[in-house]
Amino acid sequence: MFEFFASLRALGAFLGSEFWSALAGAIVGGLIAFLIQKQDQKAARQEREDARKMEAKSHGYSLLFKVLSIHGTFADIRSHVLESLELRERKKVSMLSSVLLPIANVATPVEFAPAEMAMLLSLKDDDTFNLLVSLDRIHNSIIPVWSIYEAKRAAIPTQSNRHVFDKTQGKGEFDVENGSHLEASIYEVEMLAKELARRAELDFAEADQAMQKLVPLLNDRLKLEISVTGK
Repeated sequence: MFEFFASLRALGAFLGSEFWSALAGAIVGGLIAFLIQKQDQKAARQEREDARKMEAKSHGYSLLFKVLSIHGTFADIRSHVLESLELRERKKVSMLSSVLLPIANVATPVEFAPAEMAMLLSLKDDDTFNLLVSLDRIHNSIIPVWSIYEAKRAAIPTQSNRHVFDKTQGKGEFDVENGSHLEASIYEVEMLAKELARRAELDFAEADQAMQKLVPLLNDRLKLEISVTGK
């Protein structure tokens, strides 16, 4: 044992103090480089996490704006239909299509982006996701129906041999023969009007429920701090 330590002392004396200083410097330098690398890795991870959060927030805001647009469209349609139903009640008319006017400015289609829905799915709220997953398609499917209703309703007077319009009361009259194509067209338009009225209430209820679920979810998970008030 004594000979072993003597050998180490001899080796140390042979190598000299410069060697040991260089070795200590290399160890310290390596340790410093390791710590710097760890800090850089931590900063990179934090940067990636911050970027991920910002991206999620961006998708959250984008999705919210689209849902707000859909909700607003359905609210306007519902209001339009309710006014027509009240008018029919006041005038004591039996046919809804006689008072349900076409919508003047039909909304443009809205589509949820895959990235927006992926973000929503990552929040792991199945109820909210299920409410929104087809909301844009429901919105887009009802828009052309109103255009079809407008075209079919406008075509009815042209199918009659006698059409009289009273501009003082803003209403027209025309003859309808039993079993005629005109009678079938009127029936078709009336069924379409009733379906639009039914959908107006149903679609608004679904959009409203989706809004009530989405806003608190985004505030809780993405910290958006948004507030939406109803009309």
